[in-house]
Parts: sequence; C-alpha cells; structure tokens
Amino acid sequence: MNDEMHYKYDPKMGYVACSAEEAWNSEEKTMELGPAYTAPSNKLLADTGTRFDHINDLLDYLNDGLVAVTNTIERFENAKDVQRMKRLEGAISLINVYRDQLSNIDGYKWDLNNMLDKCVPERGVLEGIRKARIEALKTGPEKKSLPASHSSPEDSEPLGV
Repeated sequence: MNDEMHYKYDPKMGYVACSAEEAWNSEEKTMELGPAYTAPSNKLLADTGTRFDHINDLLDYLNDGLVAVTNTIERFENAKDVQRMKRLEGAISLINVYRDQLSNIDGYKWDLNNMLDKCVPERGVLEGIRKARIEALKTGPEKKSLPASHSSPEDSEPLGV
C-alpha cells in the first residue's frame, strides 16, 4: 500500500486526487517556464519607482529639517540645535555622495562635453557667421555700431536665428 497522495489541477474542479502518473502527465501539459533571466543594469537618476525616489524623498525631508533648525537658530541659538544642524548637513552630504555613486554620475560626467566636441562646426563656418553678424550690425537701420554692453559681436544674440 502506498501512502503518497497526488493531485492534479482541474480548472473546473480545482485540485483533484489522482495517481502519480496522472499528476505527472498533467504537470507536463500545464507546466510553464518562468520569465527569462535579464541581467541587471545601472539605474539612472531619472528612473522612477526606484531607490532614487526614496533617496530624493529622504533628501527633501532632511533639507526641510535643516531649514527648520536654521530658522530656530536664527531666533534662539542653543548648543543642541547647532549640533543638530551639523549632523543634518553631514547626513545630507553623505546621502548626496551615495546617490552619485549609485548612479555612476562620474562615468557620465563628460558625456555632454564629448558630444559637443564631436559636433563642432568647421572654422570657416564660424568665421562666416562672425562676418555676417558684423555686416548686419554695420548696415542695420537702427544699429549703426556695436552694442556697448557686449565686447564682441559673437557674444551678442544671434541675428535671424
């Protein structure tokens, strides 16, 4: 006599007692594999629903506390509030460092500069723009000279752009 109990799932009746062979056959038919493995990726500061939201919320609360303690010290200075202010400032700086390390901000620090370096126009294009601005300033009806507030025409607002 066998003391093992086997069940199979029937969508209409739920779990039903059966033999070991029937249970195995029903599992083979209905067995589904779980989701495929996905490798973890680095999170960005723009991600939502992540620990960055919680870190930013914590920073907001600590900054609000720092403002409250600073306002209290301005009205009435005592040693405990000064100590509390120093601790809040230290906690805020540590959390900022942790957030930056978590997001690998140093790895992306120079991406904008690198992209701008790759997209620089040729020297002749820049010279042509400067000459066009100077000519527009010289021949313009309301502006006969360079603006006094700007040292050079390339610092002024672009014309016609």
